[in-house]
Amino acid sequence: MKKFLCAFSLVLVMCVSCMAAQNDKVDSGVLTYLGTTEGEFQEALDDLRKALTPLISEESAKQEWEDYDLLEGFLSELVKARRVVHFYDSLLAMQMALRARHIDEMVLPEPVVMYLIANNPAEYEIQFSLNMMPSTISFGFKAGNNALKNDFDKAIKAMKKDGTLMTIQERFITNIGAGEPEEVKFTEFKGSKPIKVAVTGDLPPIDYIAADGRATGYNTAILAEIGKRLKRNIRIISVDAGGRSAALASERADVVFWYRNTEGIKTPKKVGRNLKGVMIDSPVNGVILSEPYYEWDTDLVVGRSK
Repeated sequence: MKKFLCAFSLVLVMCVSCMAAQNDKVDSGVLTYLGTTEGEFQEALDDLRKALTPLISEESAKQEWEDYDLLEGFLSELVKARRVVHFYDSLLAMQMALRARHIDEMVLPEPVVMYLIANNPAEYEIQFSLNMMPSTISFGFKAGNNALKNDFDKAIKAMKKDGTLMTIQERFITNIGAGEPEEVKFTEFKGSKPIKVAVTGDLPPIDYIAADGRATGYNTAILAEIGKRLKRNIRIISVDAGGRSAALASERADVVFWYRNTEGIKTPKKVGRNLKGVMIDSPVNGVILSEPYYEWDTDLVVGRSK
């Protein structure tokens, strides 16, 4: 059941590329999800495809499925091509795989895709979008570090209330175009114990590391504001997306960014499962999460521009 649930959200966002009509499989790249292996994910994905195949054309299934009209085209094509999932620990590795045609598509949040296209308009092409996949970002802490979590929660709530979160979002996400995000400056507090925060750089302009190794982007700007409000120094370290839990467990980092996808779609009753509210990349053992501070509704799938 756990493996089946974990795969459902990604099944819905993996679009049909132009190759789907010609081949019986499409290779899909996705940043490593924590809490499940690539093999488990693939097994669950295949099981779900098998369960859905006989239901696609049934009128009763259409009536039982919420928002079926928005999904009909995708679901119809899903049975034509098997999605083969490939986990990547970094966006760069996934981009290189796409360029080398080791994969046919990448599944990424809408802000990331739009940023990639703004900077590489001739390289990427949007193949499919699904605006039914609410996703959030939180801070992750090692279990037991409740004091730091509570401090971050208080700061996030205050930033939501006074409009600071929205202002930073507009500067680093909404209004950003080509080029690197503006530099983020941290306030230094003499004698303050530093908070070590792991940045992956894998979701620009949300989570970004510049070519010179400087962390910037939306997440870093949020951190700078939280550090100022807590009167704590922030120290940035770089990790791969798949190394977030290890960074916390080893205490190399006190805080990591945690991305989660929550689907809100029910399968037809004939599938025998209610998948509403399933969390993807939900916290593994030993990790606790702050209140979410950013969310988006649309995931996009991109391939090489023709």
